[in-house]
Amino acid sequence: MNSSISFQYPVWFTLLCLLAGIAYATLLYYREQNFGEQNASSNRWKKAMAFFRFLAVSVLAILLLSPFLKTRNTQIYKPIVAIVHDNSESIKQGLKKDTAIYEKTLTQLKSELSKKYEIAEFSAGDMLKNGIDFSYTDKSSNLSGALDDINDVFYNRNLGAVIIASDGIYNKGINPVYAAAKSSYSIYTIALGDTTIQRDQKIAGAYFNKIVYLNDNFNLKTEVEANNLSGRNTKLTVYEVNESTQLLQQKDISYNSNSSFSSYDFVLPAKKTGIAHYRIVLSNTEGEVTYKNNSRDIFVEVLDGRQKILLVAHSPHPDIAALKSAIETNKNYEVDVELAADLTKQVRDYSLLILHQLPSAEHKIAVLLKEARDLKKSTLFIIGSQTSMPDFVKSQNAISFRGNQDKFNDVTSAIDKNFSLFTMSEKTGETVKKLPPYSVFFGDYMTNPSSRVLLYQKINSVQTDFPLWVLNETVDNKVGVICGEGIWKWHMHDYLLNKNQDATNELINKTVQYLSVKTDKRPFRVSTAKSIFQDNEAVMFEAQLYNSNFELVNQQDVQLKVSGEDGRVQEFTLSKTENAYNLNAGFFAPGNYSYTAIAKMGNGNLSTSGKFSVSPLQLEEMRTTADHQVLYQLATQHNGSMHNLNNTIEIAAEIDAKNTLKPVMYDSFQTESAINLKWIFFLLLGLIAAEWGMRKYLGGY
Repeated sequence: MNSSISFQYPVWFTLLCLLAGIAYATLLYYREQNFGEQNASSNRWKKAMAFFRFLAVSVLAILLLSPFLKTRNTQIYKPIVAIVHDNSESIKQGLKKDTAIYEKTLTQLKSELSKKYEIAEFSAGDMLKNGIDFSYTDKSSNLSGALDDINDVFYNRNLGAVIIASDGIYNKGINPVYAAAKSSYSIYTIALGDTTIQRDQKIAGAYFNKIVYLNDNFNLKTEVEANNLSGRNTKLTVYEVNESTQLLQQKDISYNSNSSFSSYDFVLPAKKTGIAHYRIVLSNTEGEVTYKNNSRDIFVEVLDGRQKILLVAHSPHPDIAALKSAIETNKNYEVDVELAADLTKQVRDYSLLILHQLPSAEHKIAVLLKEARDLKKSTLFIIGSQTSMPDFVKSQNAISFRGNQDKFNDVTSAIDKNFSLFTMSEKTGETVKKLPPYSVFFGDYMTNPSSRVLLYQKINSVQTDFPLWVLNETVDNKVGVICGEGIWKWHMHDYLLNKNQDATNELINKTVQYLSVKTDKRPFRVSTAKSIFQDNEAVMFEAQLYNSNFELVNQQDVQLKVSGEDGRVQEFTLSKTENAYNLNAGFFAPGNYSYTAIAKMGNGNLSTSGKFSVSPLQLEEMRTTADHQVLYQLATQHNGSMHNLNNTIEIAAEIDAKNTLKPVMYDSFQTESAINLKWIFFLLLGLIAAEWGMRKYLGGY
């Protein structure tokens, strides 16, 4: 830290300040006769007091020149070396008995590097985590995701090198070589595992529809891969797992070469609604490197029937294709599209009616609207340039409109934070704010008191009270209104932002789901985020509790019991949100589970129950041979090198020898007025007090 004093006036002004101090002290004490006899002792006292007065006056005068103190702080940051340890299950299988040697070697490498560099430690697998975890429990290997996260964490910092200890196997994300293409730091790799092709057979793939319908047959395609098993025979069996395990179908397999890859088709019946659990098994053969990949569990959701949705449009429009595509990402829905001029479908056959730019001046669709009202069918209106607003206002009770149909506004959207009919993910909420404008009629939009606004219109940067996306529920039916056209632009821009269309799909599907589902009047409801979870996904619960006025309340505690197939029961208390409940129940072992929730209401208890299933994620068992080529490419393309376990410690010497990792110095400057320095105040106070004390002592006052 270095400090210097600067002045707003020429520095030679300080000489005038010193002269002023000398003049003041001289005039005050030169002929002072109030201290008794003039002797050597009194003269010394006078000189001391004169000196104190000189200092005090000079300092005060200098402060009038507005001096300021400039301080320079220099911070030195060591270059960073990140060590990334692959914590997936395949690493332990590849290391076998060498896990202790590997862990000791990695610790030694860290110790050697820490002498000169700042060390950052991470574990990769399902996701990147801080610290090195030697549990080898992650169910997948996502090396590209780990590199992306490292780039984010150390953005604009002095990251000099990344050391990756892995077997090169990745089963999530893209090839890590591509993910690291734009990285500027050096990459060193530690090659683990065995590249020798082992004697093994495995279920390499299982392909099936995750949602099927009751009494339908569905196809299951199973791929079997085998190495070094020529001349061996095995059986491929499919079981249904319920309270007991039932054999469904079986096929005999003979391996005629040392490298075999075949696919086998099964047709299975969907006999009962709910979650159907199936197990595909290869009978074990002697000498396999592992038997874990000889079986795979799959779960299929069997539904009683698919909900059908009728979309009627004034004319062809890109919104229609976007809507149909988004809705049908949910296998529970089937969309039929009709033009108003050629309408042949019957509303009674559908659970939801979507009207695009209808009613219009050309197509009043009065008969269709009356039929929907009589059948109490929920309706979603999408307003566009062809919509007849007077007829539209008469057709629904969600919003009213007063304005000019010849003028349009381009509006973006703002989410209503108080919307509670359903929830959207945080990612969707952030994406919706960035989507391009909708085209809406210019005018005043007013919502009815019973309506709930999901999105408001935002004109330029000003959020208005005009609804863009609104929902309404009455005793008879539900109505939704999207006050503009442009869903197709949202769909395309969502992909541009996120490389997927999950945000717009979720927004549309949540709306369709709310409108198409019959009103649930139960006062207590509990549900899981989905019916089937992977075993590396946390199971999430949501709950709503209503009072006698059908208002959301959450003063009472909600207790939840989850029971597994083995009879084990786990108990939880749901957390309270603003007006509902939620719970992250954590991870569950593969299998079928049932749950029961209890809430106290008045003098009694309310209860509800449900089921969910957990499917094993078996990615790590699919590849048993290490891929050192990936590690070699990563290292050689990024100014590094690949090492095996025996010479890992040489990485530290190699980094030092290149001498490319340098510390970074950052200078910061702080300027402060000298008058704010406390020590100057106490200096002046001390000088004046000392002078006063001497005068008092000598009887000068």
